[in-house]
Amino acid sequence: MPDQAEPLRQLLREQKTKELSTSSNLRLIAVASGKGGVGKSNITLNLGLLLAQQGMRIAILDADFGFANLDILLGVRPHYSLMDVLDGHVTLQQAFTHGPYNLAFISGGAEHVFELNSRSIYGKRLTEQLIAVQGEYDRIYIDFGAGFGTFTAELMGLCDELLLVTTPEPTALADAYALLKMVAKTLSLPPVHLLINRAAKVADGMDAGRKLTRVTQQFLHAELNVLGYVLEDAAVQRAVAKQTPFTLSEPRSLATRCMSQIAKNVTKGVYESSGESLEKKRGLQGFFQRFLRESH
Repeated sequence: MPDQAEPLRQLLREQKTKELSTSSNLRLIAVASGKGGVGKSNITLNLGLLLAQQGMRIAILDADFGFANLDILLGVRPHYSLMDVLDGHVTLQQAFTHGPYNLAFISGGAEHVFELNSRSIYGKRLTEQLIAVQGEYDRIYIDFGAGFGTFTAELMGLCDELLLVTTPEPTALADAYALLKMVAKTLSLPPVHLLINRAAKVADGMDAGRKLTRVTQQFLHAELNVLGYVLEDAAVQRAVAKQTPFTLSEPRSLATRCMSQIAKNVTKGVYESSGESLEKKRGLQGFFQRFLRESH
């Protein structure tokens, strides 16, 4: 870890995880694509809504500063953004806007250049805020923007899981692999769940999944869990135009049926028991302990 992360390490030493709930089911999930325009934020939003509809407590952090669009997809105007939290103006809980089924989300806010000396301050502040809300949610999805660097790759690697969203296009698959390679260079890859979006037919999605899985196994020695496929559907664009999530505006559409199956696959996931190893500890405890380990 870079030296500018030392204040965050100091905070974690002070916490010594004593304030972190060992019984919490919270999981931190990074959502990434590597390439823009694959529908990542739309997928994250609609997956979150379907899980919230089942009674799960879901929050989404839009970490795409300057290009955040969760608020646009929902047709709402939040009072606060994630930058307001990082700047210390409000708490994370105060900044959350609540959508259908009590889904909590926060927009990234205006484009911002993160100076090296500000990253540690923002990292510490976000850590404090995550500690404060750890018992309020079952899953927190962190929707990273297109493109990536070492700092972003570090954060992805520290999360419990990585949800990789891509399309069957060769350029999208290449960028998705490049992202995995960057994370693997920085930290050990967390469990990676692959979702193929905008496939013309199931066979195209399966073929894309096989290609990316094969190259990841061969060169990164890592396994991908194919979570599912979302087929091309005009209902998605109609919903975007209406600023309403497609799972709500067109619940019988092809895309919604695909997403419903993916939500079932998510909830059927079997996670490690409380006796799991350090690498597989869940939630904030796992995040913090991985951070402290890797920082040395």
